[in-house]
Amino acid sequence: MYIDYRHARQRLDSVVLGDDGRIVLKTGTPHTATPEPPTLAPGETRLANIYISGRLDTLTKDHLYPILEAAYPEPPANRSSIAEKLLPKTLKKLESGESLTILAWGDSVTTFNRYQTMFVERLKTRYPNAKIELVTEAWGGRNTGSYLNEPPGSEHNYQEKVLNRKPDLIVSEFVNDGGLSEANVEERYGRIVADFRKIGAEWIILTPHYIRPGWMGLSSQRNIDDDPRAYVKGVRVFAQKNQIAVAEGSLRYGRLWRQGIPYITLMENNINHPNVYGHTVFADSLMAIFPKSE
Repeated sequence: MYIDYRHARQRLDSVVLGDDGRIVLKTGTPHTATPEPPTLAPGETRLANIYISGRLDTLTKDHLYPILEAAYPEPPANRSSIAEKLLPKTLKKLESGESLTILAWGDSVTTFNRYQTMFVERLKTRYPNAKIELVTEAWGGRNTGSYLNEPPGSEHNYQEKVLNRKPDLIVSEFVNDGGLSEANVEERYGRIVADFRKIGAEWIILTPHYIRPGWMGLSSQRNIDDDPRAYVKGVRVFAQKNQIAVAEGSLRYGRLWRQGIPYITLMENNINHPNVYGHTVFADSLMAIFPKSE
């Protein structure tokens, strides 16, 4: 038996303005899934990235990513924080130095222990007195419904592994809930928030990263500020109705194209597993909830 195939790696090239006023094309290093743009020399400015997405017959506008913003437009530092309104117990413990237990609850993305570790490290920097215990409960390839359906004694039983730990703060990440309708979110998350409030836990829902374009019904990785998934809309509506904090990972992923980044180049499996930089996007969205001095 013979197998015949062709393989081409991805690449990010950059259109660069030099300090001498010349515009040049710098070629990036090919990579199977997560190509990075070429490093700039002192005095150079990146004007755009060109995404070489494997074997191409021709370049189109969908391969061109002008740098429209240097970074995500963070909210003003002195605004009233979400934490002050929706996470008062967590914020009080961070500021006072009381013991705080944070449970990161999610699917395969959470199993990497990346974004939650970054989040806790940043909290400790912002709140020097903080005493934080981080606990992770994650199950690859599953969603919130999987946890709710597991019987007692199971390795991932919801009551035993989530509720019985009685954390102060729960951060949930479930890209695998992405197929839920708005009505599904209202029903399932309604049960979950009632359970969390019974044990006195506060909750941050982390909206998911973008995944393989076809799975999201996207034909391009440009002009995608608005997440098309009903789940994300449902989470936002549900959270506002129930006064729950939302960390907008989705909103930040939707603007990566403005920073010259095709979001799929952050997926280690070229589908739905963010690389380290992709996890910093989550950590950024979580930290935006908490106040910082000017």
